[in-house]
Amino acid sequence: MTIHGLRSGAYKGAALLALGAAVAAATGCGSDSGGSAAQSNGGGAGVAEAQTLAERATTRPTSIGLTKPIGKPVPAGKKVAYISCGVEACEIQGDIVKQGAADLGWTADTIGTDGSPEQLQNAFSTALRQGADAVILNAVNRASVAKQIEQAKQEGVAFVTASSVEKTGDGILANIADTRNSGKIGEWLAARIVADSNGSADTLYVNISAFQILKSLGDQFESSYKQYCPDCEYASLDIPVTSLGKDAPDRIVSYLRSHPQVNYVVLSVSNALGAGLPAALRAAGLADKVKIVGQSGDTQTFQDLQAKNINSVVPFDYYAVDYLMLDALARHFAGAPAQQALPPLWIVTPENMPAEATKGLFPVVPSYRDEFKKLWGVE
Repeated sequence: MTIHGLRSGAYKGAALLALGAAVAAATGCGSDSGGSAAQSNGGGAGVAEAQTLAERATTRPTSIGLTKPIGKPVPAGKKVAYISCGVEACEIQGDIVKQGAADLGWTADTIGTDGSPEQLQNAFSTALRQGADAVILNAVNRASVAKQIEQAKQEGVAFVTASSVEKTGDGILANIADTRNSGKIGEWLAARIVADSNGSADTLYVNISAFQILKSLGDQFESSYKQYCPDCEYASLDIPVTSLGKDAPDRIVSYLRSHPQVNYVVLSVSNALGAGLPAALRAAGLADKVKIVGQSGDTQTFQDLQAKNINSVVPFDYYAVDYLMLDALARHFAGAPAQQALPPLWIVTPENMPAEATKGLFPVVPSYRDEFKKLWGVE
């Protein structure tokens, strides 16, 4: 987030990953240091470290990374309510949750919303009224549904979320793909750029401050980037949520025109910020000079990647995230200890991109479903 499946016009200034966050004007350049791009340091310890990490990160994971079986019978017949944000990606998540629930011998229903706090509250209340044993809502902001979370806790209804900045406990059983996951993505993107440029990067990080979960990504990116390449130049640009799907590419290109030394652009949410950006770079005569890397993506993102209009993307693995939320529920209902696991990550490039990426969402680990079923003892 998920960053992954942004709600255009939803949340009324909140959006998928951070309900209620205020948006800063996108005129600032956070750490704009100006000057020319750093000269290649000929490798160096930091660059070598970045190259090692980047090479490892471009290898597709073969396992979900969770290895401890539940070890106890998972009660059948549980009812899961998945609250959708209303856009295509969230609807697809509903299908994944339904599939995973069926693997557990459960049922899952999707309750649609437009992503606004009012509809999320109503959907949560509906789920409780209809007798759900568990509720799933992505990117929860505790304050926006505090009453419903408390009611669920009192009624013994388990609640899990993903891509939220909220802490677990006090009614939140699990938070999958939390700030640790975002931080790891930031580190990987920094390694990719430093390695790809051999320490000659001048990078613009494009943020959307309305999405709280992105702060950890941006902070870790800057920290790792400066660690790997102290001489590499860095600046940041914030894009208001009102510009998404509208003039975001124009804002980015305008910055690049006034800062011609920049040769890398990092998109904190590729599908939200990158739609139309490759074409805008071509029109501005910058396509051969500026490389795009980013986090998350949709069909268009991967079509641009395939055409080499984008350098690399770390996709958001909806399949693993949704199954990890169900895994937390399964362990809870079975009375087994919770297991900490981050979704598998992968830097996808034009060279290693799977064919299915241009057709829609895809699992990072193809065998994810079989692995979870084995952990759940429902093979």
